[in-house]
Amino acid sequence: MFAWAYKVLKGIPPWWAQHYIELDTSIPPSHEAKYKMNPNYIVTIKHDIDSLLITRFTLPVKEAT
Repeated sequence: MFAWAYKVLKGIPPWWAQHYIELDTSIPPSHEAKYKMNPNYIVTIKHDIDSLLITRFTLPVKEAT
């Protein structure tokens, strides 16, 4: 079953619908190398991101870390 919000899932207990990721705190965080985008795809990706922002499927962030 797919729903946009938990409120839509009437009758299903929260513990069944929630997802938890257990993290091992003894492992230090790591960062991947930055990916250099292919210049040929910039216009297409910008169009896709703009359409996601217009539909409010995603929200803008100040800075990705």
